[in-house]
Amino acid sequence: KSKRFKHQRLDYRGYLKGHNGWVTSMKIGEEEVGKDQYKEFLISGGRDNNVIVWEISQGSEADEEWGVPKKVLSGHSHFISDLDLSQDSRFCLSSSWDGTIRLWNLKTAQTRKTLINHTKDVLSVAFSPDNRQICSGSMDKTVKIWNIHGECKFTVDQNPHSDWVSCVRYFHDVKQPIVISASWDKTIKVWDNQSMSLMHTFVGHKAQINTLDLAPNTNLIASGGRDGKVNIWNLIEGRHLDEIDAESPVNVVLFAIKVYWLVIGTENGIRVYHLPSRKFIDRYEAPKPIAAEVVDSKKKSKKVKVPPPIGCTSLVWSKNQNYLYAGFTDSVVRVLGIVEPSAATEAQ
Repeated sequence: KSKRFKHQRLDYRGYLKGHNGWVTSMKIGEEEVGKDQYKEFLISGGRDNNVIVWEISQGSEADEEWGVPKKVLSGHSHFISDLDLSQDSRFCLSSSWDGTIRLWNLKTAQTRKTLINHTKDVLSVAFSPDNRQICSGSMDKTVKIWNIHGECKFTVDQNPHSDWVSCVRYFHDVKQPIVISASWDKTIKVWDNQSMSLMHTFVGHKAQINTLDLAPNTNLIASGGRDGKVNIWNLIEGRHLDEIDAESPVNVVLFAIKVYWLVIGTENGIRVYHLPSRKFIDRYEAPKPIAAEVVDSKKKSKKVKVPPPIGCTSLVWSKNQNYLYAGFTDSVVRVLGIVEPSAATEAQ
């Protein structure tokens, strides 16, 4: 079955412009627009300290603008590091370098609660699968558990991380309450959420770990590191399954179970890894601005200043997994569509 997917490709479709700074996190939600009628929306956080709710319009062939900002949630005084949406898409969590987490009511675009307890910048936040709990990770090296009223109920003090906690996620199975945390100490820790006791520590990364993704309805977890290495693990068995070299520092990883892919966002753009064949099958790099000639007035010489590559910092799939939203360091969200091999060659 997986053969058919091997040569599918990502094809650029359009953009969303509205942030002024790296787009650091994105989620897809659905809002009710009529009786039993739902419309998808994108929500993103950036280094402009804002969270944006986007109206998705899916540009026509002529117009590549894929959506416009509908609401801007402002209140944080520093970069947004991470976002999560509640199951019903009515509430959003944002974590920030200002040391706080905010719980937003998306209908009113107002902060419902500000969660204050971390002593340094908060790097990651997540809702539990039943949305009754919140987990966060911070530069203060702690993992904290909060209730929905914004009260900090627990700070992990047994077997804690020894460096910044860069990413926290919940396992999707409500019957197996598990929290996973990744750190600059090069380890991933798997916690029993009921007691917050340590179940496994995954060791293998040789550099700081920046990101985690859990493949829905499986026990697979992927982790991406500063040294370009991506590792895949079995969360429940505590086993290492695969190591991938993306050859550039990894900011974000995202499974695409429908096509058996792992999409990897790096400082040089996007790489697509096909899990069954263990091969890279595609890449996407944002078009660089034109190299500018810089005249050095002192030396009367001309230098060509090559712009740095545009890094991919966030990834999320549309609900049907046909479109990939990718956030970049140039403030732009680019939309890539999955195309069949025949369609891809025609489009080129």
